[in-house]
Amino acid sequence: MIPIGIDYKGDVTVSAFNNRLLVEELLGEDFESSKTSLSDEDLKVFNPLLDKIKSEIEYIYIPREIDPESFTRLETDEIQVLMGETLTEILSQRVPARQIADINNSLNEFIDTLADELNIYAYRTPTERQQNLRKTDVYNLIIQAFFNVRKLHKKQGDTWLEISSLSSGEKQKAIIDVAHSLLTNHRASGENLIIGVDEPESSLHMSACFDQFDSLYEISRDCRQVIFSSHWYGFLPTIETGSATIISSQDGNHVFDQINLAGYREQIKQLTAGSRGRLPYDIRLKSINDFVQSVITSSIGEQPYNWIICEGSSEKIYLNAYLKELIETKKLRIVPVGGAKEIKRLYNHLATSYEDFKDEVTGKIILISDTDAELVRYDVAQHNNLICKRMVNCDASGKTKLVNIQSNPVSPATEIEDALNGQLFLDTLKTFESTYPELLGFLSASGFPTEVAHSSSKISLDLRTSEWGLIDEFFNYENNKFVFAEKYVEKMNETHIVPEWIEEIKGWLE
Repeated sequence: MIPIGIDYKGDVTVSAFNNRLLVEELLGEDFESSKTSLSDEDLKVFNPLLDKIKSEIEYIYIPREIDPESFTRLETDEIQVLMGETLTEILSQRVPARQIADINNSLNEFIDTLADELNIYAYRTPTERQQNLRKTDVYNLIIQAFFNVRKLHKKQGDTWLEISSLSSGEKQKAIIDVAHSLLTNHRASGENLIIGVDEPESSLHMSACFDQFDSLYEISRDCRQVIFSSHWYGFLPTIETGSATIISSQDGNHVFDQINLAGYREQIKQLTAGSRGRLPYDIRLKSINDFVQSVITSSIGEQPYNWIICEGSSEKIYLNAYLKELIETKKLRIVPVGGAKEIKRLYNHLATSYEDFKDEVTGKIILISDTDAELVRYDVAQHNNLICKRMVNCDASGKTKLVNIQSNPVSPATEIEDALNGQLFLDTLKTFESTYPELLGFLSASGFPTEVAHSSSKISLDLRTSEWGLIDEFFNYENNKFVFAEKYVEKMNETHIVPEWIEEIKGWLE
């Protein structure tokens, strides 16, 4: 496996992989030892491969200084790539060749009638073969007369505003919104599409930055890859898959440090320590500050955003499903940040900023963490709009409670999978039994109940410790928590009772 691309001259390059190993791979191990890299002429052997890749992959670049009005026209190449079909292909389905043939026949009948009426005169083309309307003629006319006069508009209240009338930030947001919607709702598959975006936060108010980057993350799940450059670091604590390259200057040279976002906190610590102070600032601190500013500023005003900050992406799936209506009506945003320690870190930063703006914050900022076996402890103040709670199962009441971080009970260990609707949890778990018979085979054992209470899953399923151990193994295997969550919400319907702790969160937001 090697990287392949082009250099500033347009010639093929394989970057740092152009070394002796590649020479031996292509020219043989016995080739003269003094040759330690391939020449430009040698590298031309990769031209067919590069051409093949370019023919298989579609690429869209959205520069910072783009004209949103021109970019969002239906006849542009970029919009047609996002749709996954050209206007010509769309028209061929709606104005097929048969209809064009009928038009030609009807028009020729009219011309023939005129010829009969004019006796020795007729309307003809210069050539002996009389020219008819071609598909391309008709399609071009339709594109010019129908599509070309239509511009993107945004609905605001009962009116439609043309994109040219929007603010710079709204225009930038519209581009990403359109790309997201077309990829999600129109294009059949984005597996061969790469999208590049230059400074997606450009012209946006701080409060709108999170939504923009959240949309980019969602776009990345519908296409092969999203590449962007940015000066806003607030996405780092919130994105669980992907990589970021930090570019810094050292001794007049550019230095590139790549970070896996799944473990960026640990990698940043290593980079900061390893750089011996050469990094310009602690990226982790910068990312938290940017994110906190976005949360606080968006929570101020008459129509504020509301936020739920949770531990992981599976929690986000459940909360998105249960709180779907509030996401629209209350501008609710649900953000996973990667564990109870990160919840604590964010709470401390949020609490400091909240104190400065508590009289202006009108939206709710809610942080929800699990109860870990090794409890993460910290003091939480009582605020009207900044709420930090811990989820814990209470055996005495048979319910899942949301308690203050430092309050009792501090056990048992409780994750969101322990606090779901018991019946729906069991039904969902059974769908994985055939794939994991060694872990979940006991679900079909003789006498195992098919119906349980709709209360918290860990409480309603009266299982032995060993059986819960097998279920834990299932959830800890690869990406099963995420896959299970998607299946759970897919099976969820109005017959399933909503967990009480979810209803409590709804009460805070309504």
